[in-house]
Amino acid sequence: MTYHNYVDKTKDMMTSLLITALSVIISLYISSPAPALAQPSINEPNLTAELVLDGLSSPSSIAFLDENNIFLLEKEGSVRLISNGQLQPQPVLQLQGVESNNERGLLGIEVMNNKVFLYVSESGAQVEGIPTEGDVRNRVYSYTRDGTSLTNPQLLVDLPSGPGTNHQGGKLKIGPDNQLYVVVGEMQREGQLQNFQSGPAPDDTGIILRVNPADGSPSAGNPLSSEPADPLSKYYAYGIRNSFGIDFDPVTGKLWDAENGEDVFDEINLVEPGFNSGWKTVMGPIAANTGVSESNLVNIPGSQYADPVFSWAESRGVTDIEFFNSTAFGPSFENGIFVGDVTSGTLFYFEPNADRTGINLANDPLLSDLIADSDDEISAVTFGTGFTGISDIETGLDGNLYILTFDRETEGRGSLYRVLPAAEAATTTAGAPPPAPSDTVTPSVTDEDEVGAGDQDAQENEVNGDSDGNNEEEDQDENSNENE
Repeated sequence: MTYHNYVDKTKDMMTSLLITALSVIISLYISSPAPALAQPSINEPNLTAELVLDGLSSPSSIAFLDENNIFLLEKEGSVRLISNGQLQPQPVLQLQGVESNNERGLLGIEVMNNKVFLYVSESGAQVEGIPTEGDVRNRVYSYTRDGTSLTNPQLLVDLPSGPGTNHQGGKLKIGPDNQLYVVVGEMQREGQLQNFQSGPAPDDTGIILRVNPADGSPSAGNPLSSEPADPLSKYYAYGIRNSFGIDFDPVTGKLWDAENGEDVFDEINLVEPGFNSGWKTVMGPIAANTGVSESNLVNIPGSQYADPVFSWAESRGVTDIEFFNSTAFGPSFENGIFVGDVTSGTLFYFEPNADRTGINLANDPLLSDLIADSDDEISAVTFGTGFTGISDIETGLDGNLYILTFDRETEGRGSLYRVLPAAEAATTTAGAPPPAPSDTVTPSVTDEDEVGAGDQDAQENEVNGDSDGNNEEEDQDENSNENE
């Protein structure tokens, strides 16, 4: 063997060994499980939060179809299917012409028998022949559901979507009366529905609608008007600033909402028929608004103002509200109230009072005034932390609590968790084993002591989405408008 042949053979052997070593390293890296996401913390020792899915894209709402299937909304316009704990690769429905900047987008879903209702901001239309004239509109559609397929869109409600691109509302609920309730934000308007006595006439903003789910017509017995041609005939409540959550008490059948303020006073409200929430004259208890009385409000016949049943002194961007109609956590939590926020991803819990017209805090020395205005008082109603930002809360058909998250720091990346008894934590949605996280990004756990309300516009502009700064001019308009 020549020297050169020996050198060549040695090089070949070393190259082969190097390739083998690299292959082993790569194989070990690929086969190793991705680092687990940091789990949110639950304050009840017998309960835990379990990751169901990670890597979701701007998730806004979920709806349970059965024990195996969940519809998931992505703000940009996709209806996705989670089946047996796995996100299916193709959308069930891809809406066209969706406007998803700031708080606009595909925002709300509700299921009733074989009907699915969607709330979407759009510049096109899902039904051929509906004119848009270039305007962005918020619309409620009904779709026929055949298994997991959605067909036959019908326009039920056509609403404004501006001038502000925030405060769109969008949550939908079927009430115990089988009517459809729709929460609509005030979108920076200053009319009679925002309690400006000399402002423009009612214009379908800052309201909760109550309509017939078959055709969108006014529901019988609405509190403000019985004349179908009167815009007031569809209204159940008004004076709403910005709400991302409504739900019905399963015991009384009464409607409640969660509403966030500008920089002070987020609220939980009992929404009786004809409720006037007070914005833009009142936020929080009316006594906390210096120089204001009910005479300063727009008092439409059939309406009434009521103080919140609970308030946070500094706004933190509360989102959804959920009555926990389940015995899975034991009798002390059955039919209790969960509320989430987007600023710190905190999950709150409240026990209703004896007649279920308010919150049971009368004997709490810190919270007897029903206002959380210190870290200690916030901690007293905190159930869990570390969800980054909460966009939806639902009671699953398995009896557990499902939390949909939205991370403002990663342009809307989201996850789905469920809270369940720690002894059952080995199971997941529909009994499937826990799916592996889609990648290694870890949800941040926010230290509540380090979170102030900050700029409420920044909180709200990202609760459902746009963190790319494309709406700077609109945000400037909002700041000048709200600071007047």
